[in-house]
Amino acid sequence: MISEKKARERLIFPLDVPSEEEALLWVERLKDYVGMFKIGLELFTACGMKIVEKIKEKVETGIFLDLKLCDIPNTVKRTIRVLSEAGVNWVTVHSLSGREALKSATSSAYNGLRIIAVTVLTSLDRADLMELGFNSELVRDTKEIVFFLSKLAWRCGCDGVVCSAREVERIKETFPELITVVPGIRLEENVERQDDQLRTATPYDAVLSGADYIVVGRPIREAEEPEKVCEKILEDVKRALEERDAQKRSG
Repeated sequence: MISEKKARERLIFPLDVPSEEEALLWVERLKDYVGMFKIGLELFTACGMKIVEKIKEKVETGIFLDLKLCDIPNTVKRTIRVLSEAGVNWVTVHSLSGREALKSATSSAYNGLRIIAVTVLTSLDRADLMELGFNSELVRDTKEIVFFLSKLAWRCGCDGVVCSAREVERIKETFPELITVVPGIRLEENVERQDDQLRTATPYDAVLSGADYIVVGRPIREAEEPEKVCEKILEDVKRALEERDAQKRSG
């Protein structure tokens, strides 16, 4: 049986809010349901590194700094050194920053900081990638370019990748040691809802496909009873993990 604690460790909540006060309210409210809190550009721009300390004062939950660093190797290296000292658990570096920037990140991280490479944003589809100048053959199926970038991240020593649920199975089969972080999670009743996330999946489907962690924001934040939504998500995560274990035993 999968414990609730093990299921909870898989759930990441993004603090996509504009102020320290609102962020800390969510931290206090969800600390018993969430395994990690993610700080994105909006909150980081508003509060800077002090929000990391404020959260660490309240909870022992992991902190995922989602900055999608995309810069020259030396700048990435120096930034990773600063973040290593700050006690952050994970930080994102964009794979499109290139091989040397990714290698600079992985070689500079210490104090347990894990480097998570962003592949293709879940808001982008094939048409978007072609508009950006990607080869039409390479982006014939978005899964191909995500896999290509995941391979680069693996070769550069990254700890994990951000991808959608549609790409996670092949990545885990080929690079089982890579942590897979899957955003674009929607509940069963609104998985088809149109918003800026195009490659979406339910918590159950994402975890069953091989996601190690799921990032769930809007379905929780916009709910009338966020705690109950978290409980439902954790039930789905637990069920998917149990099915994965059963498949391994039978296989």
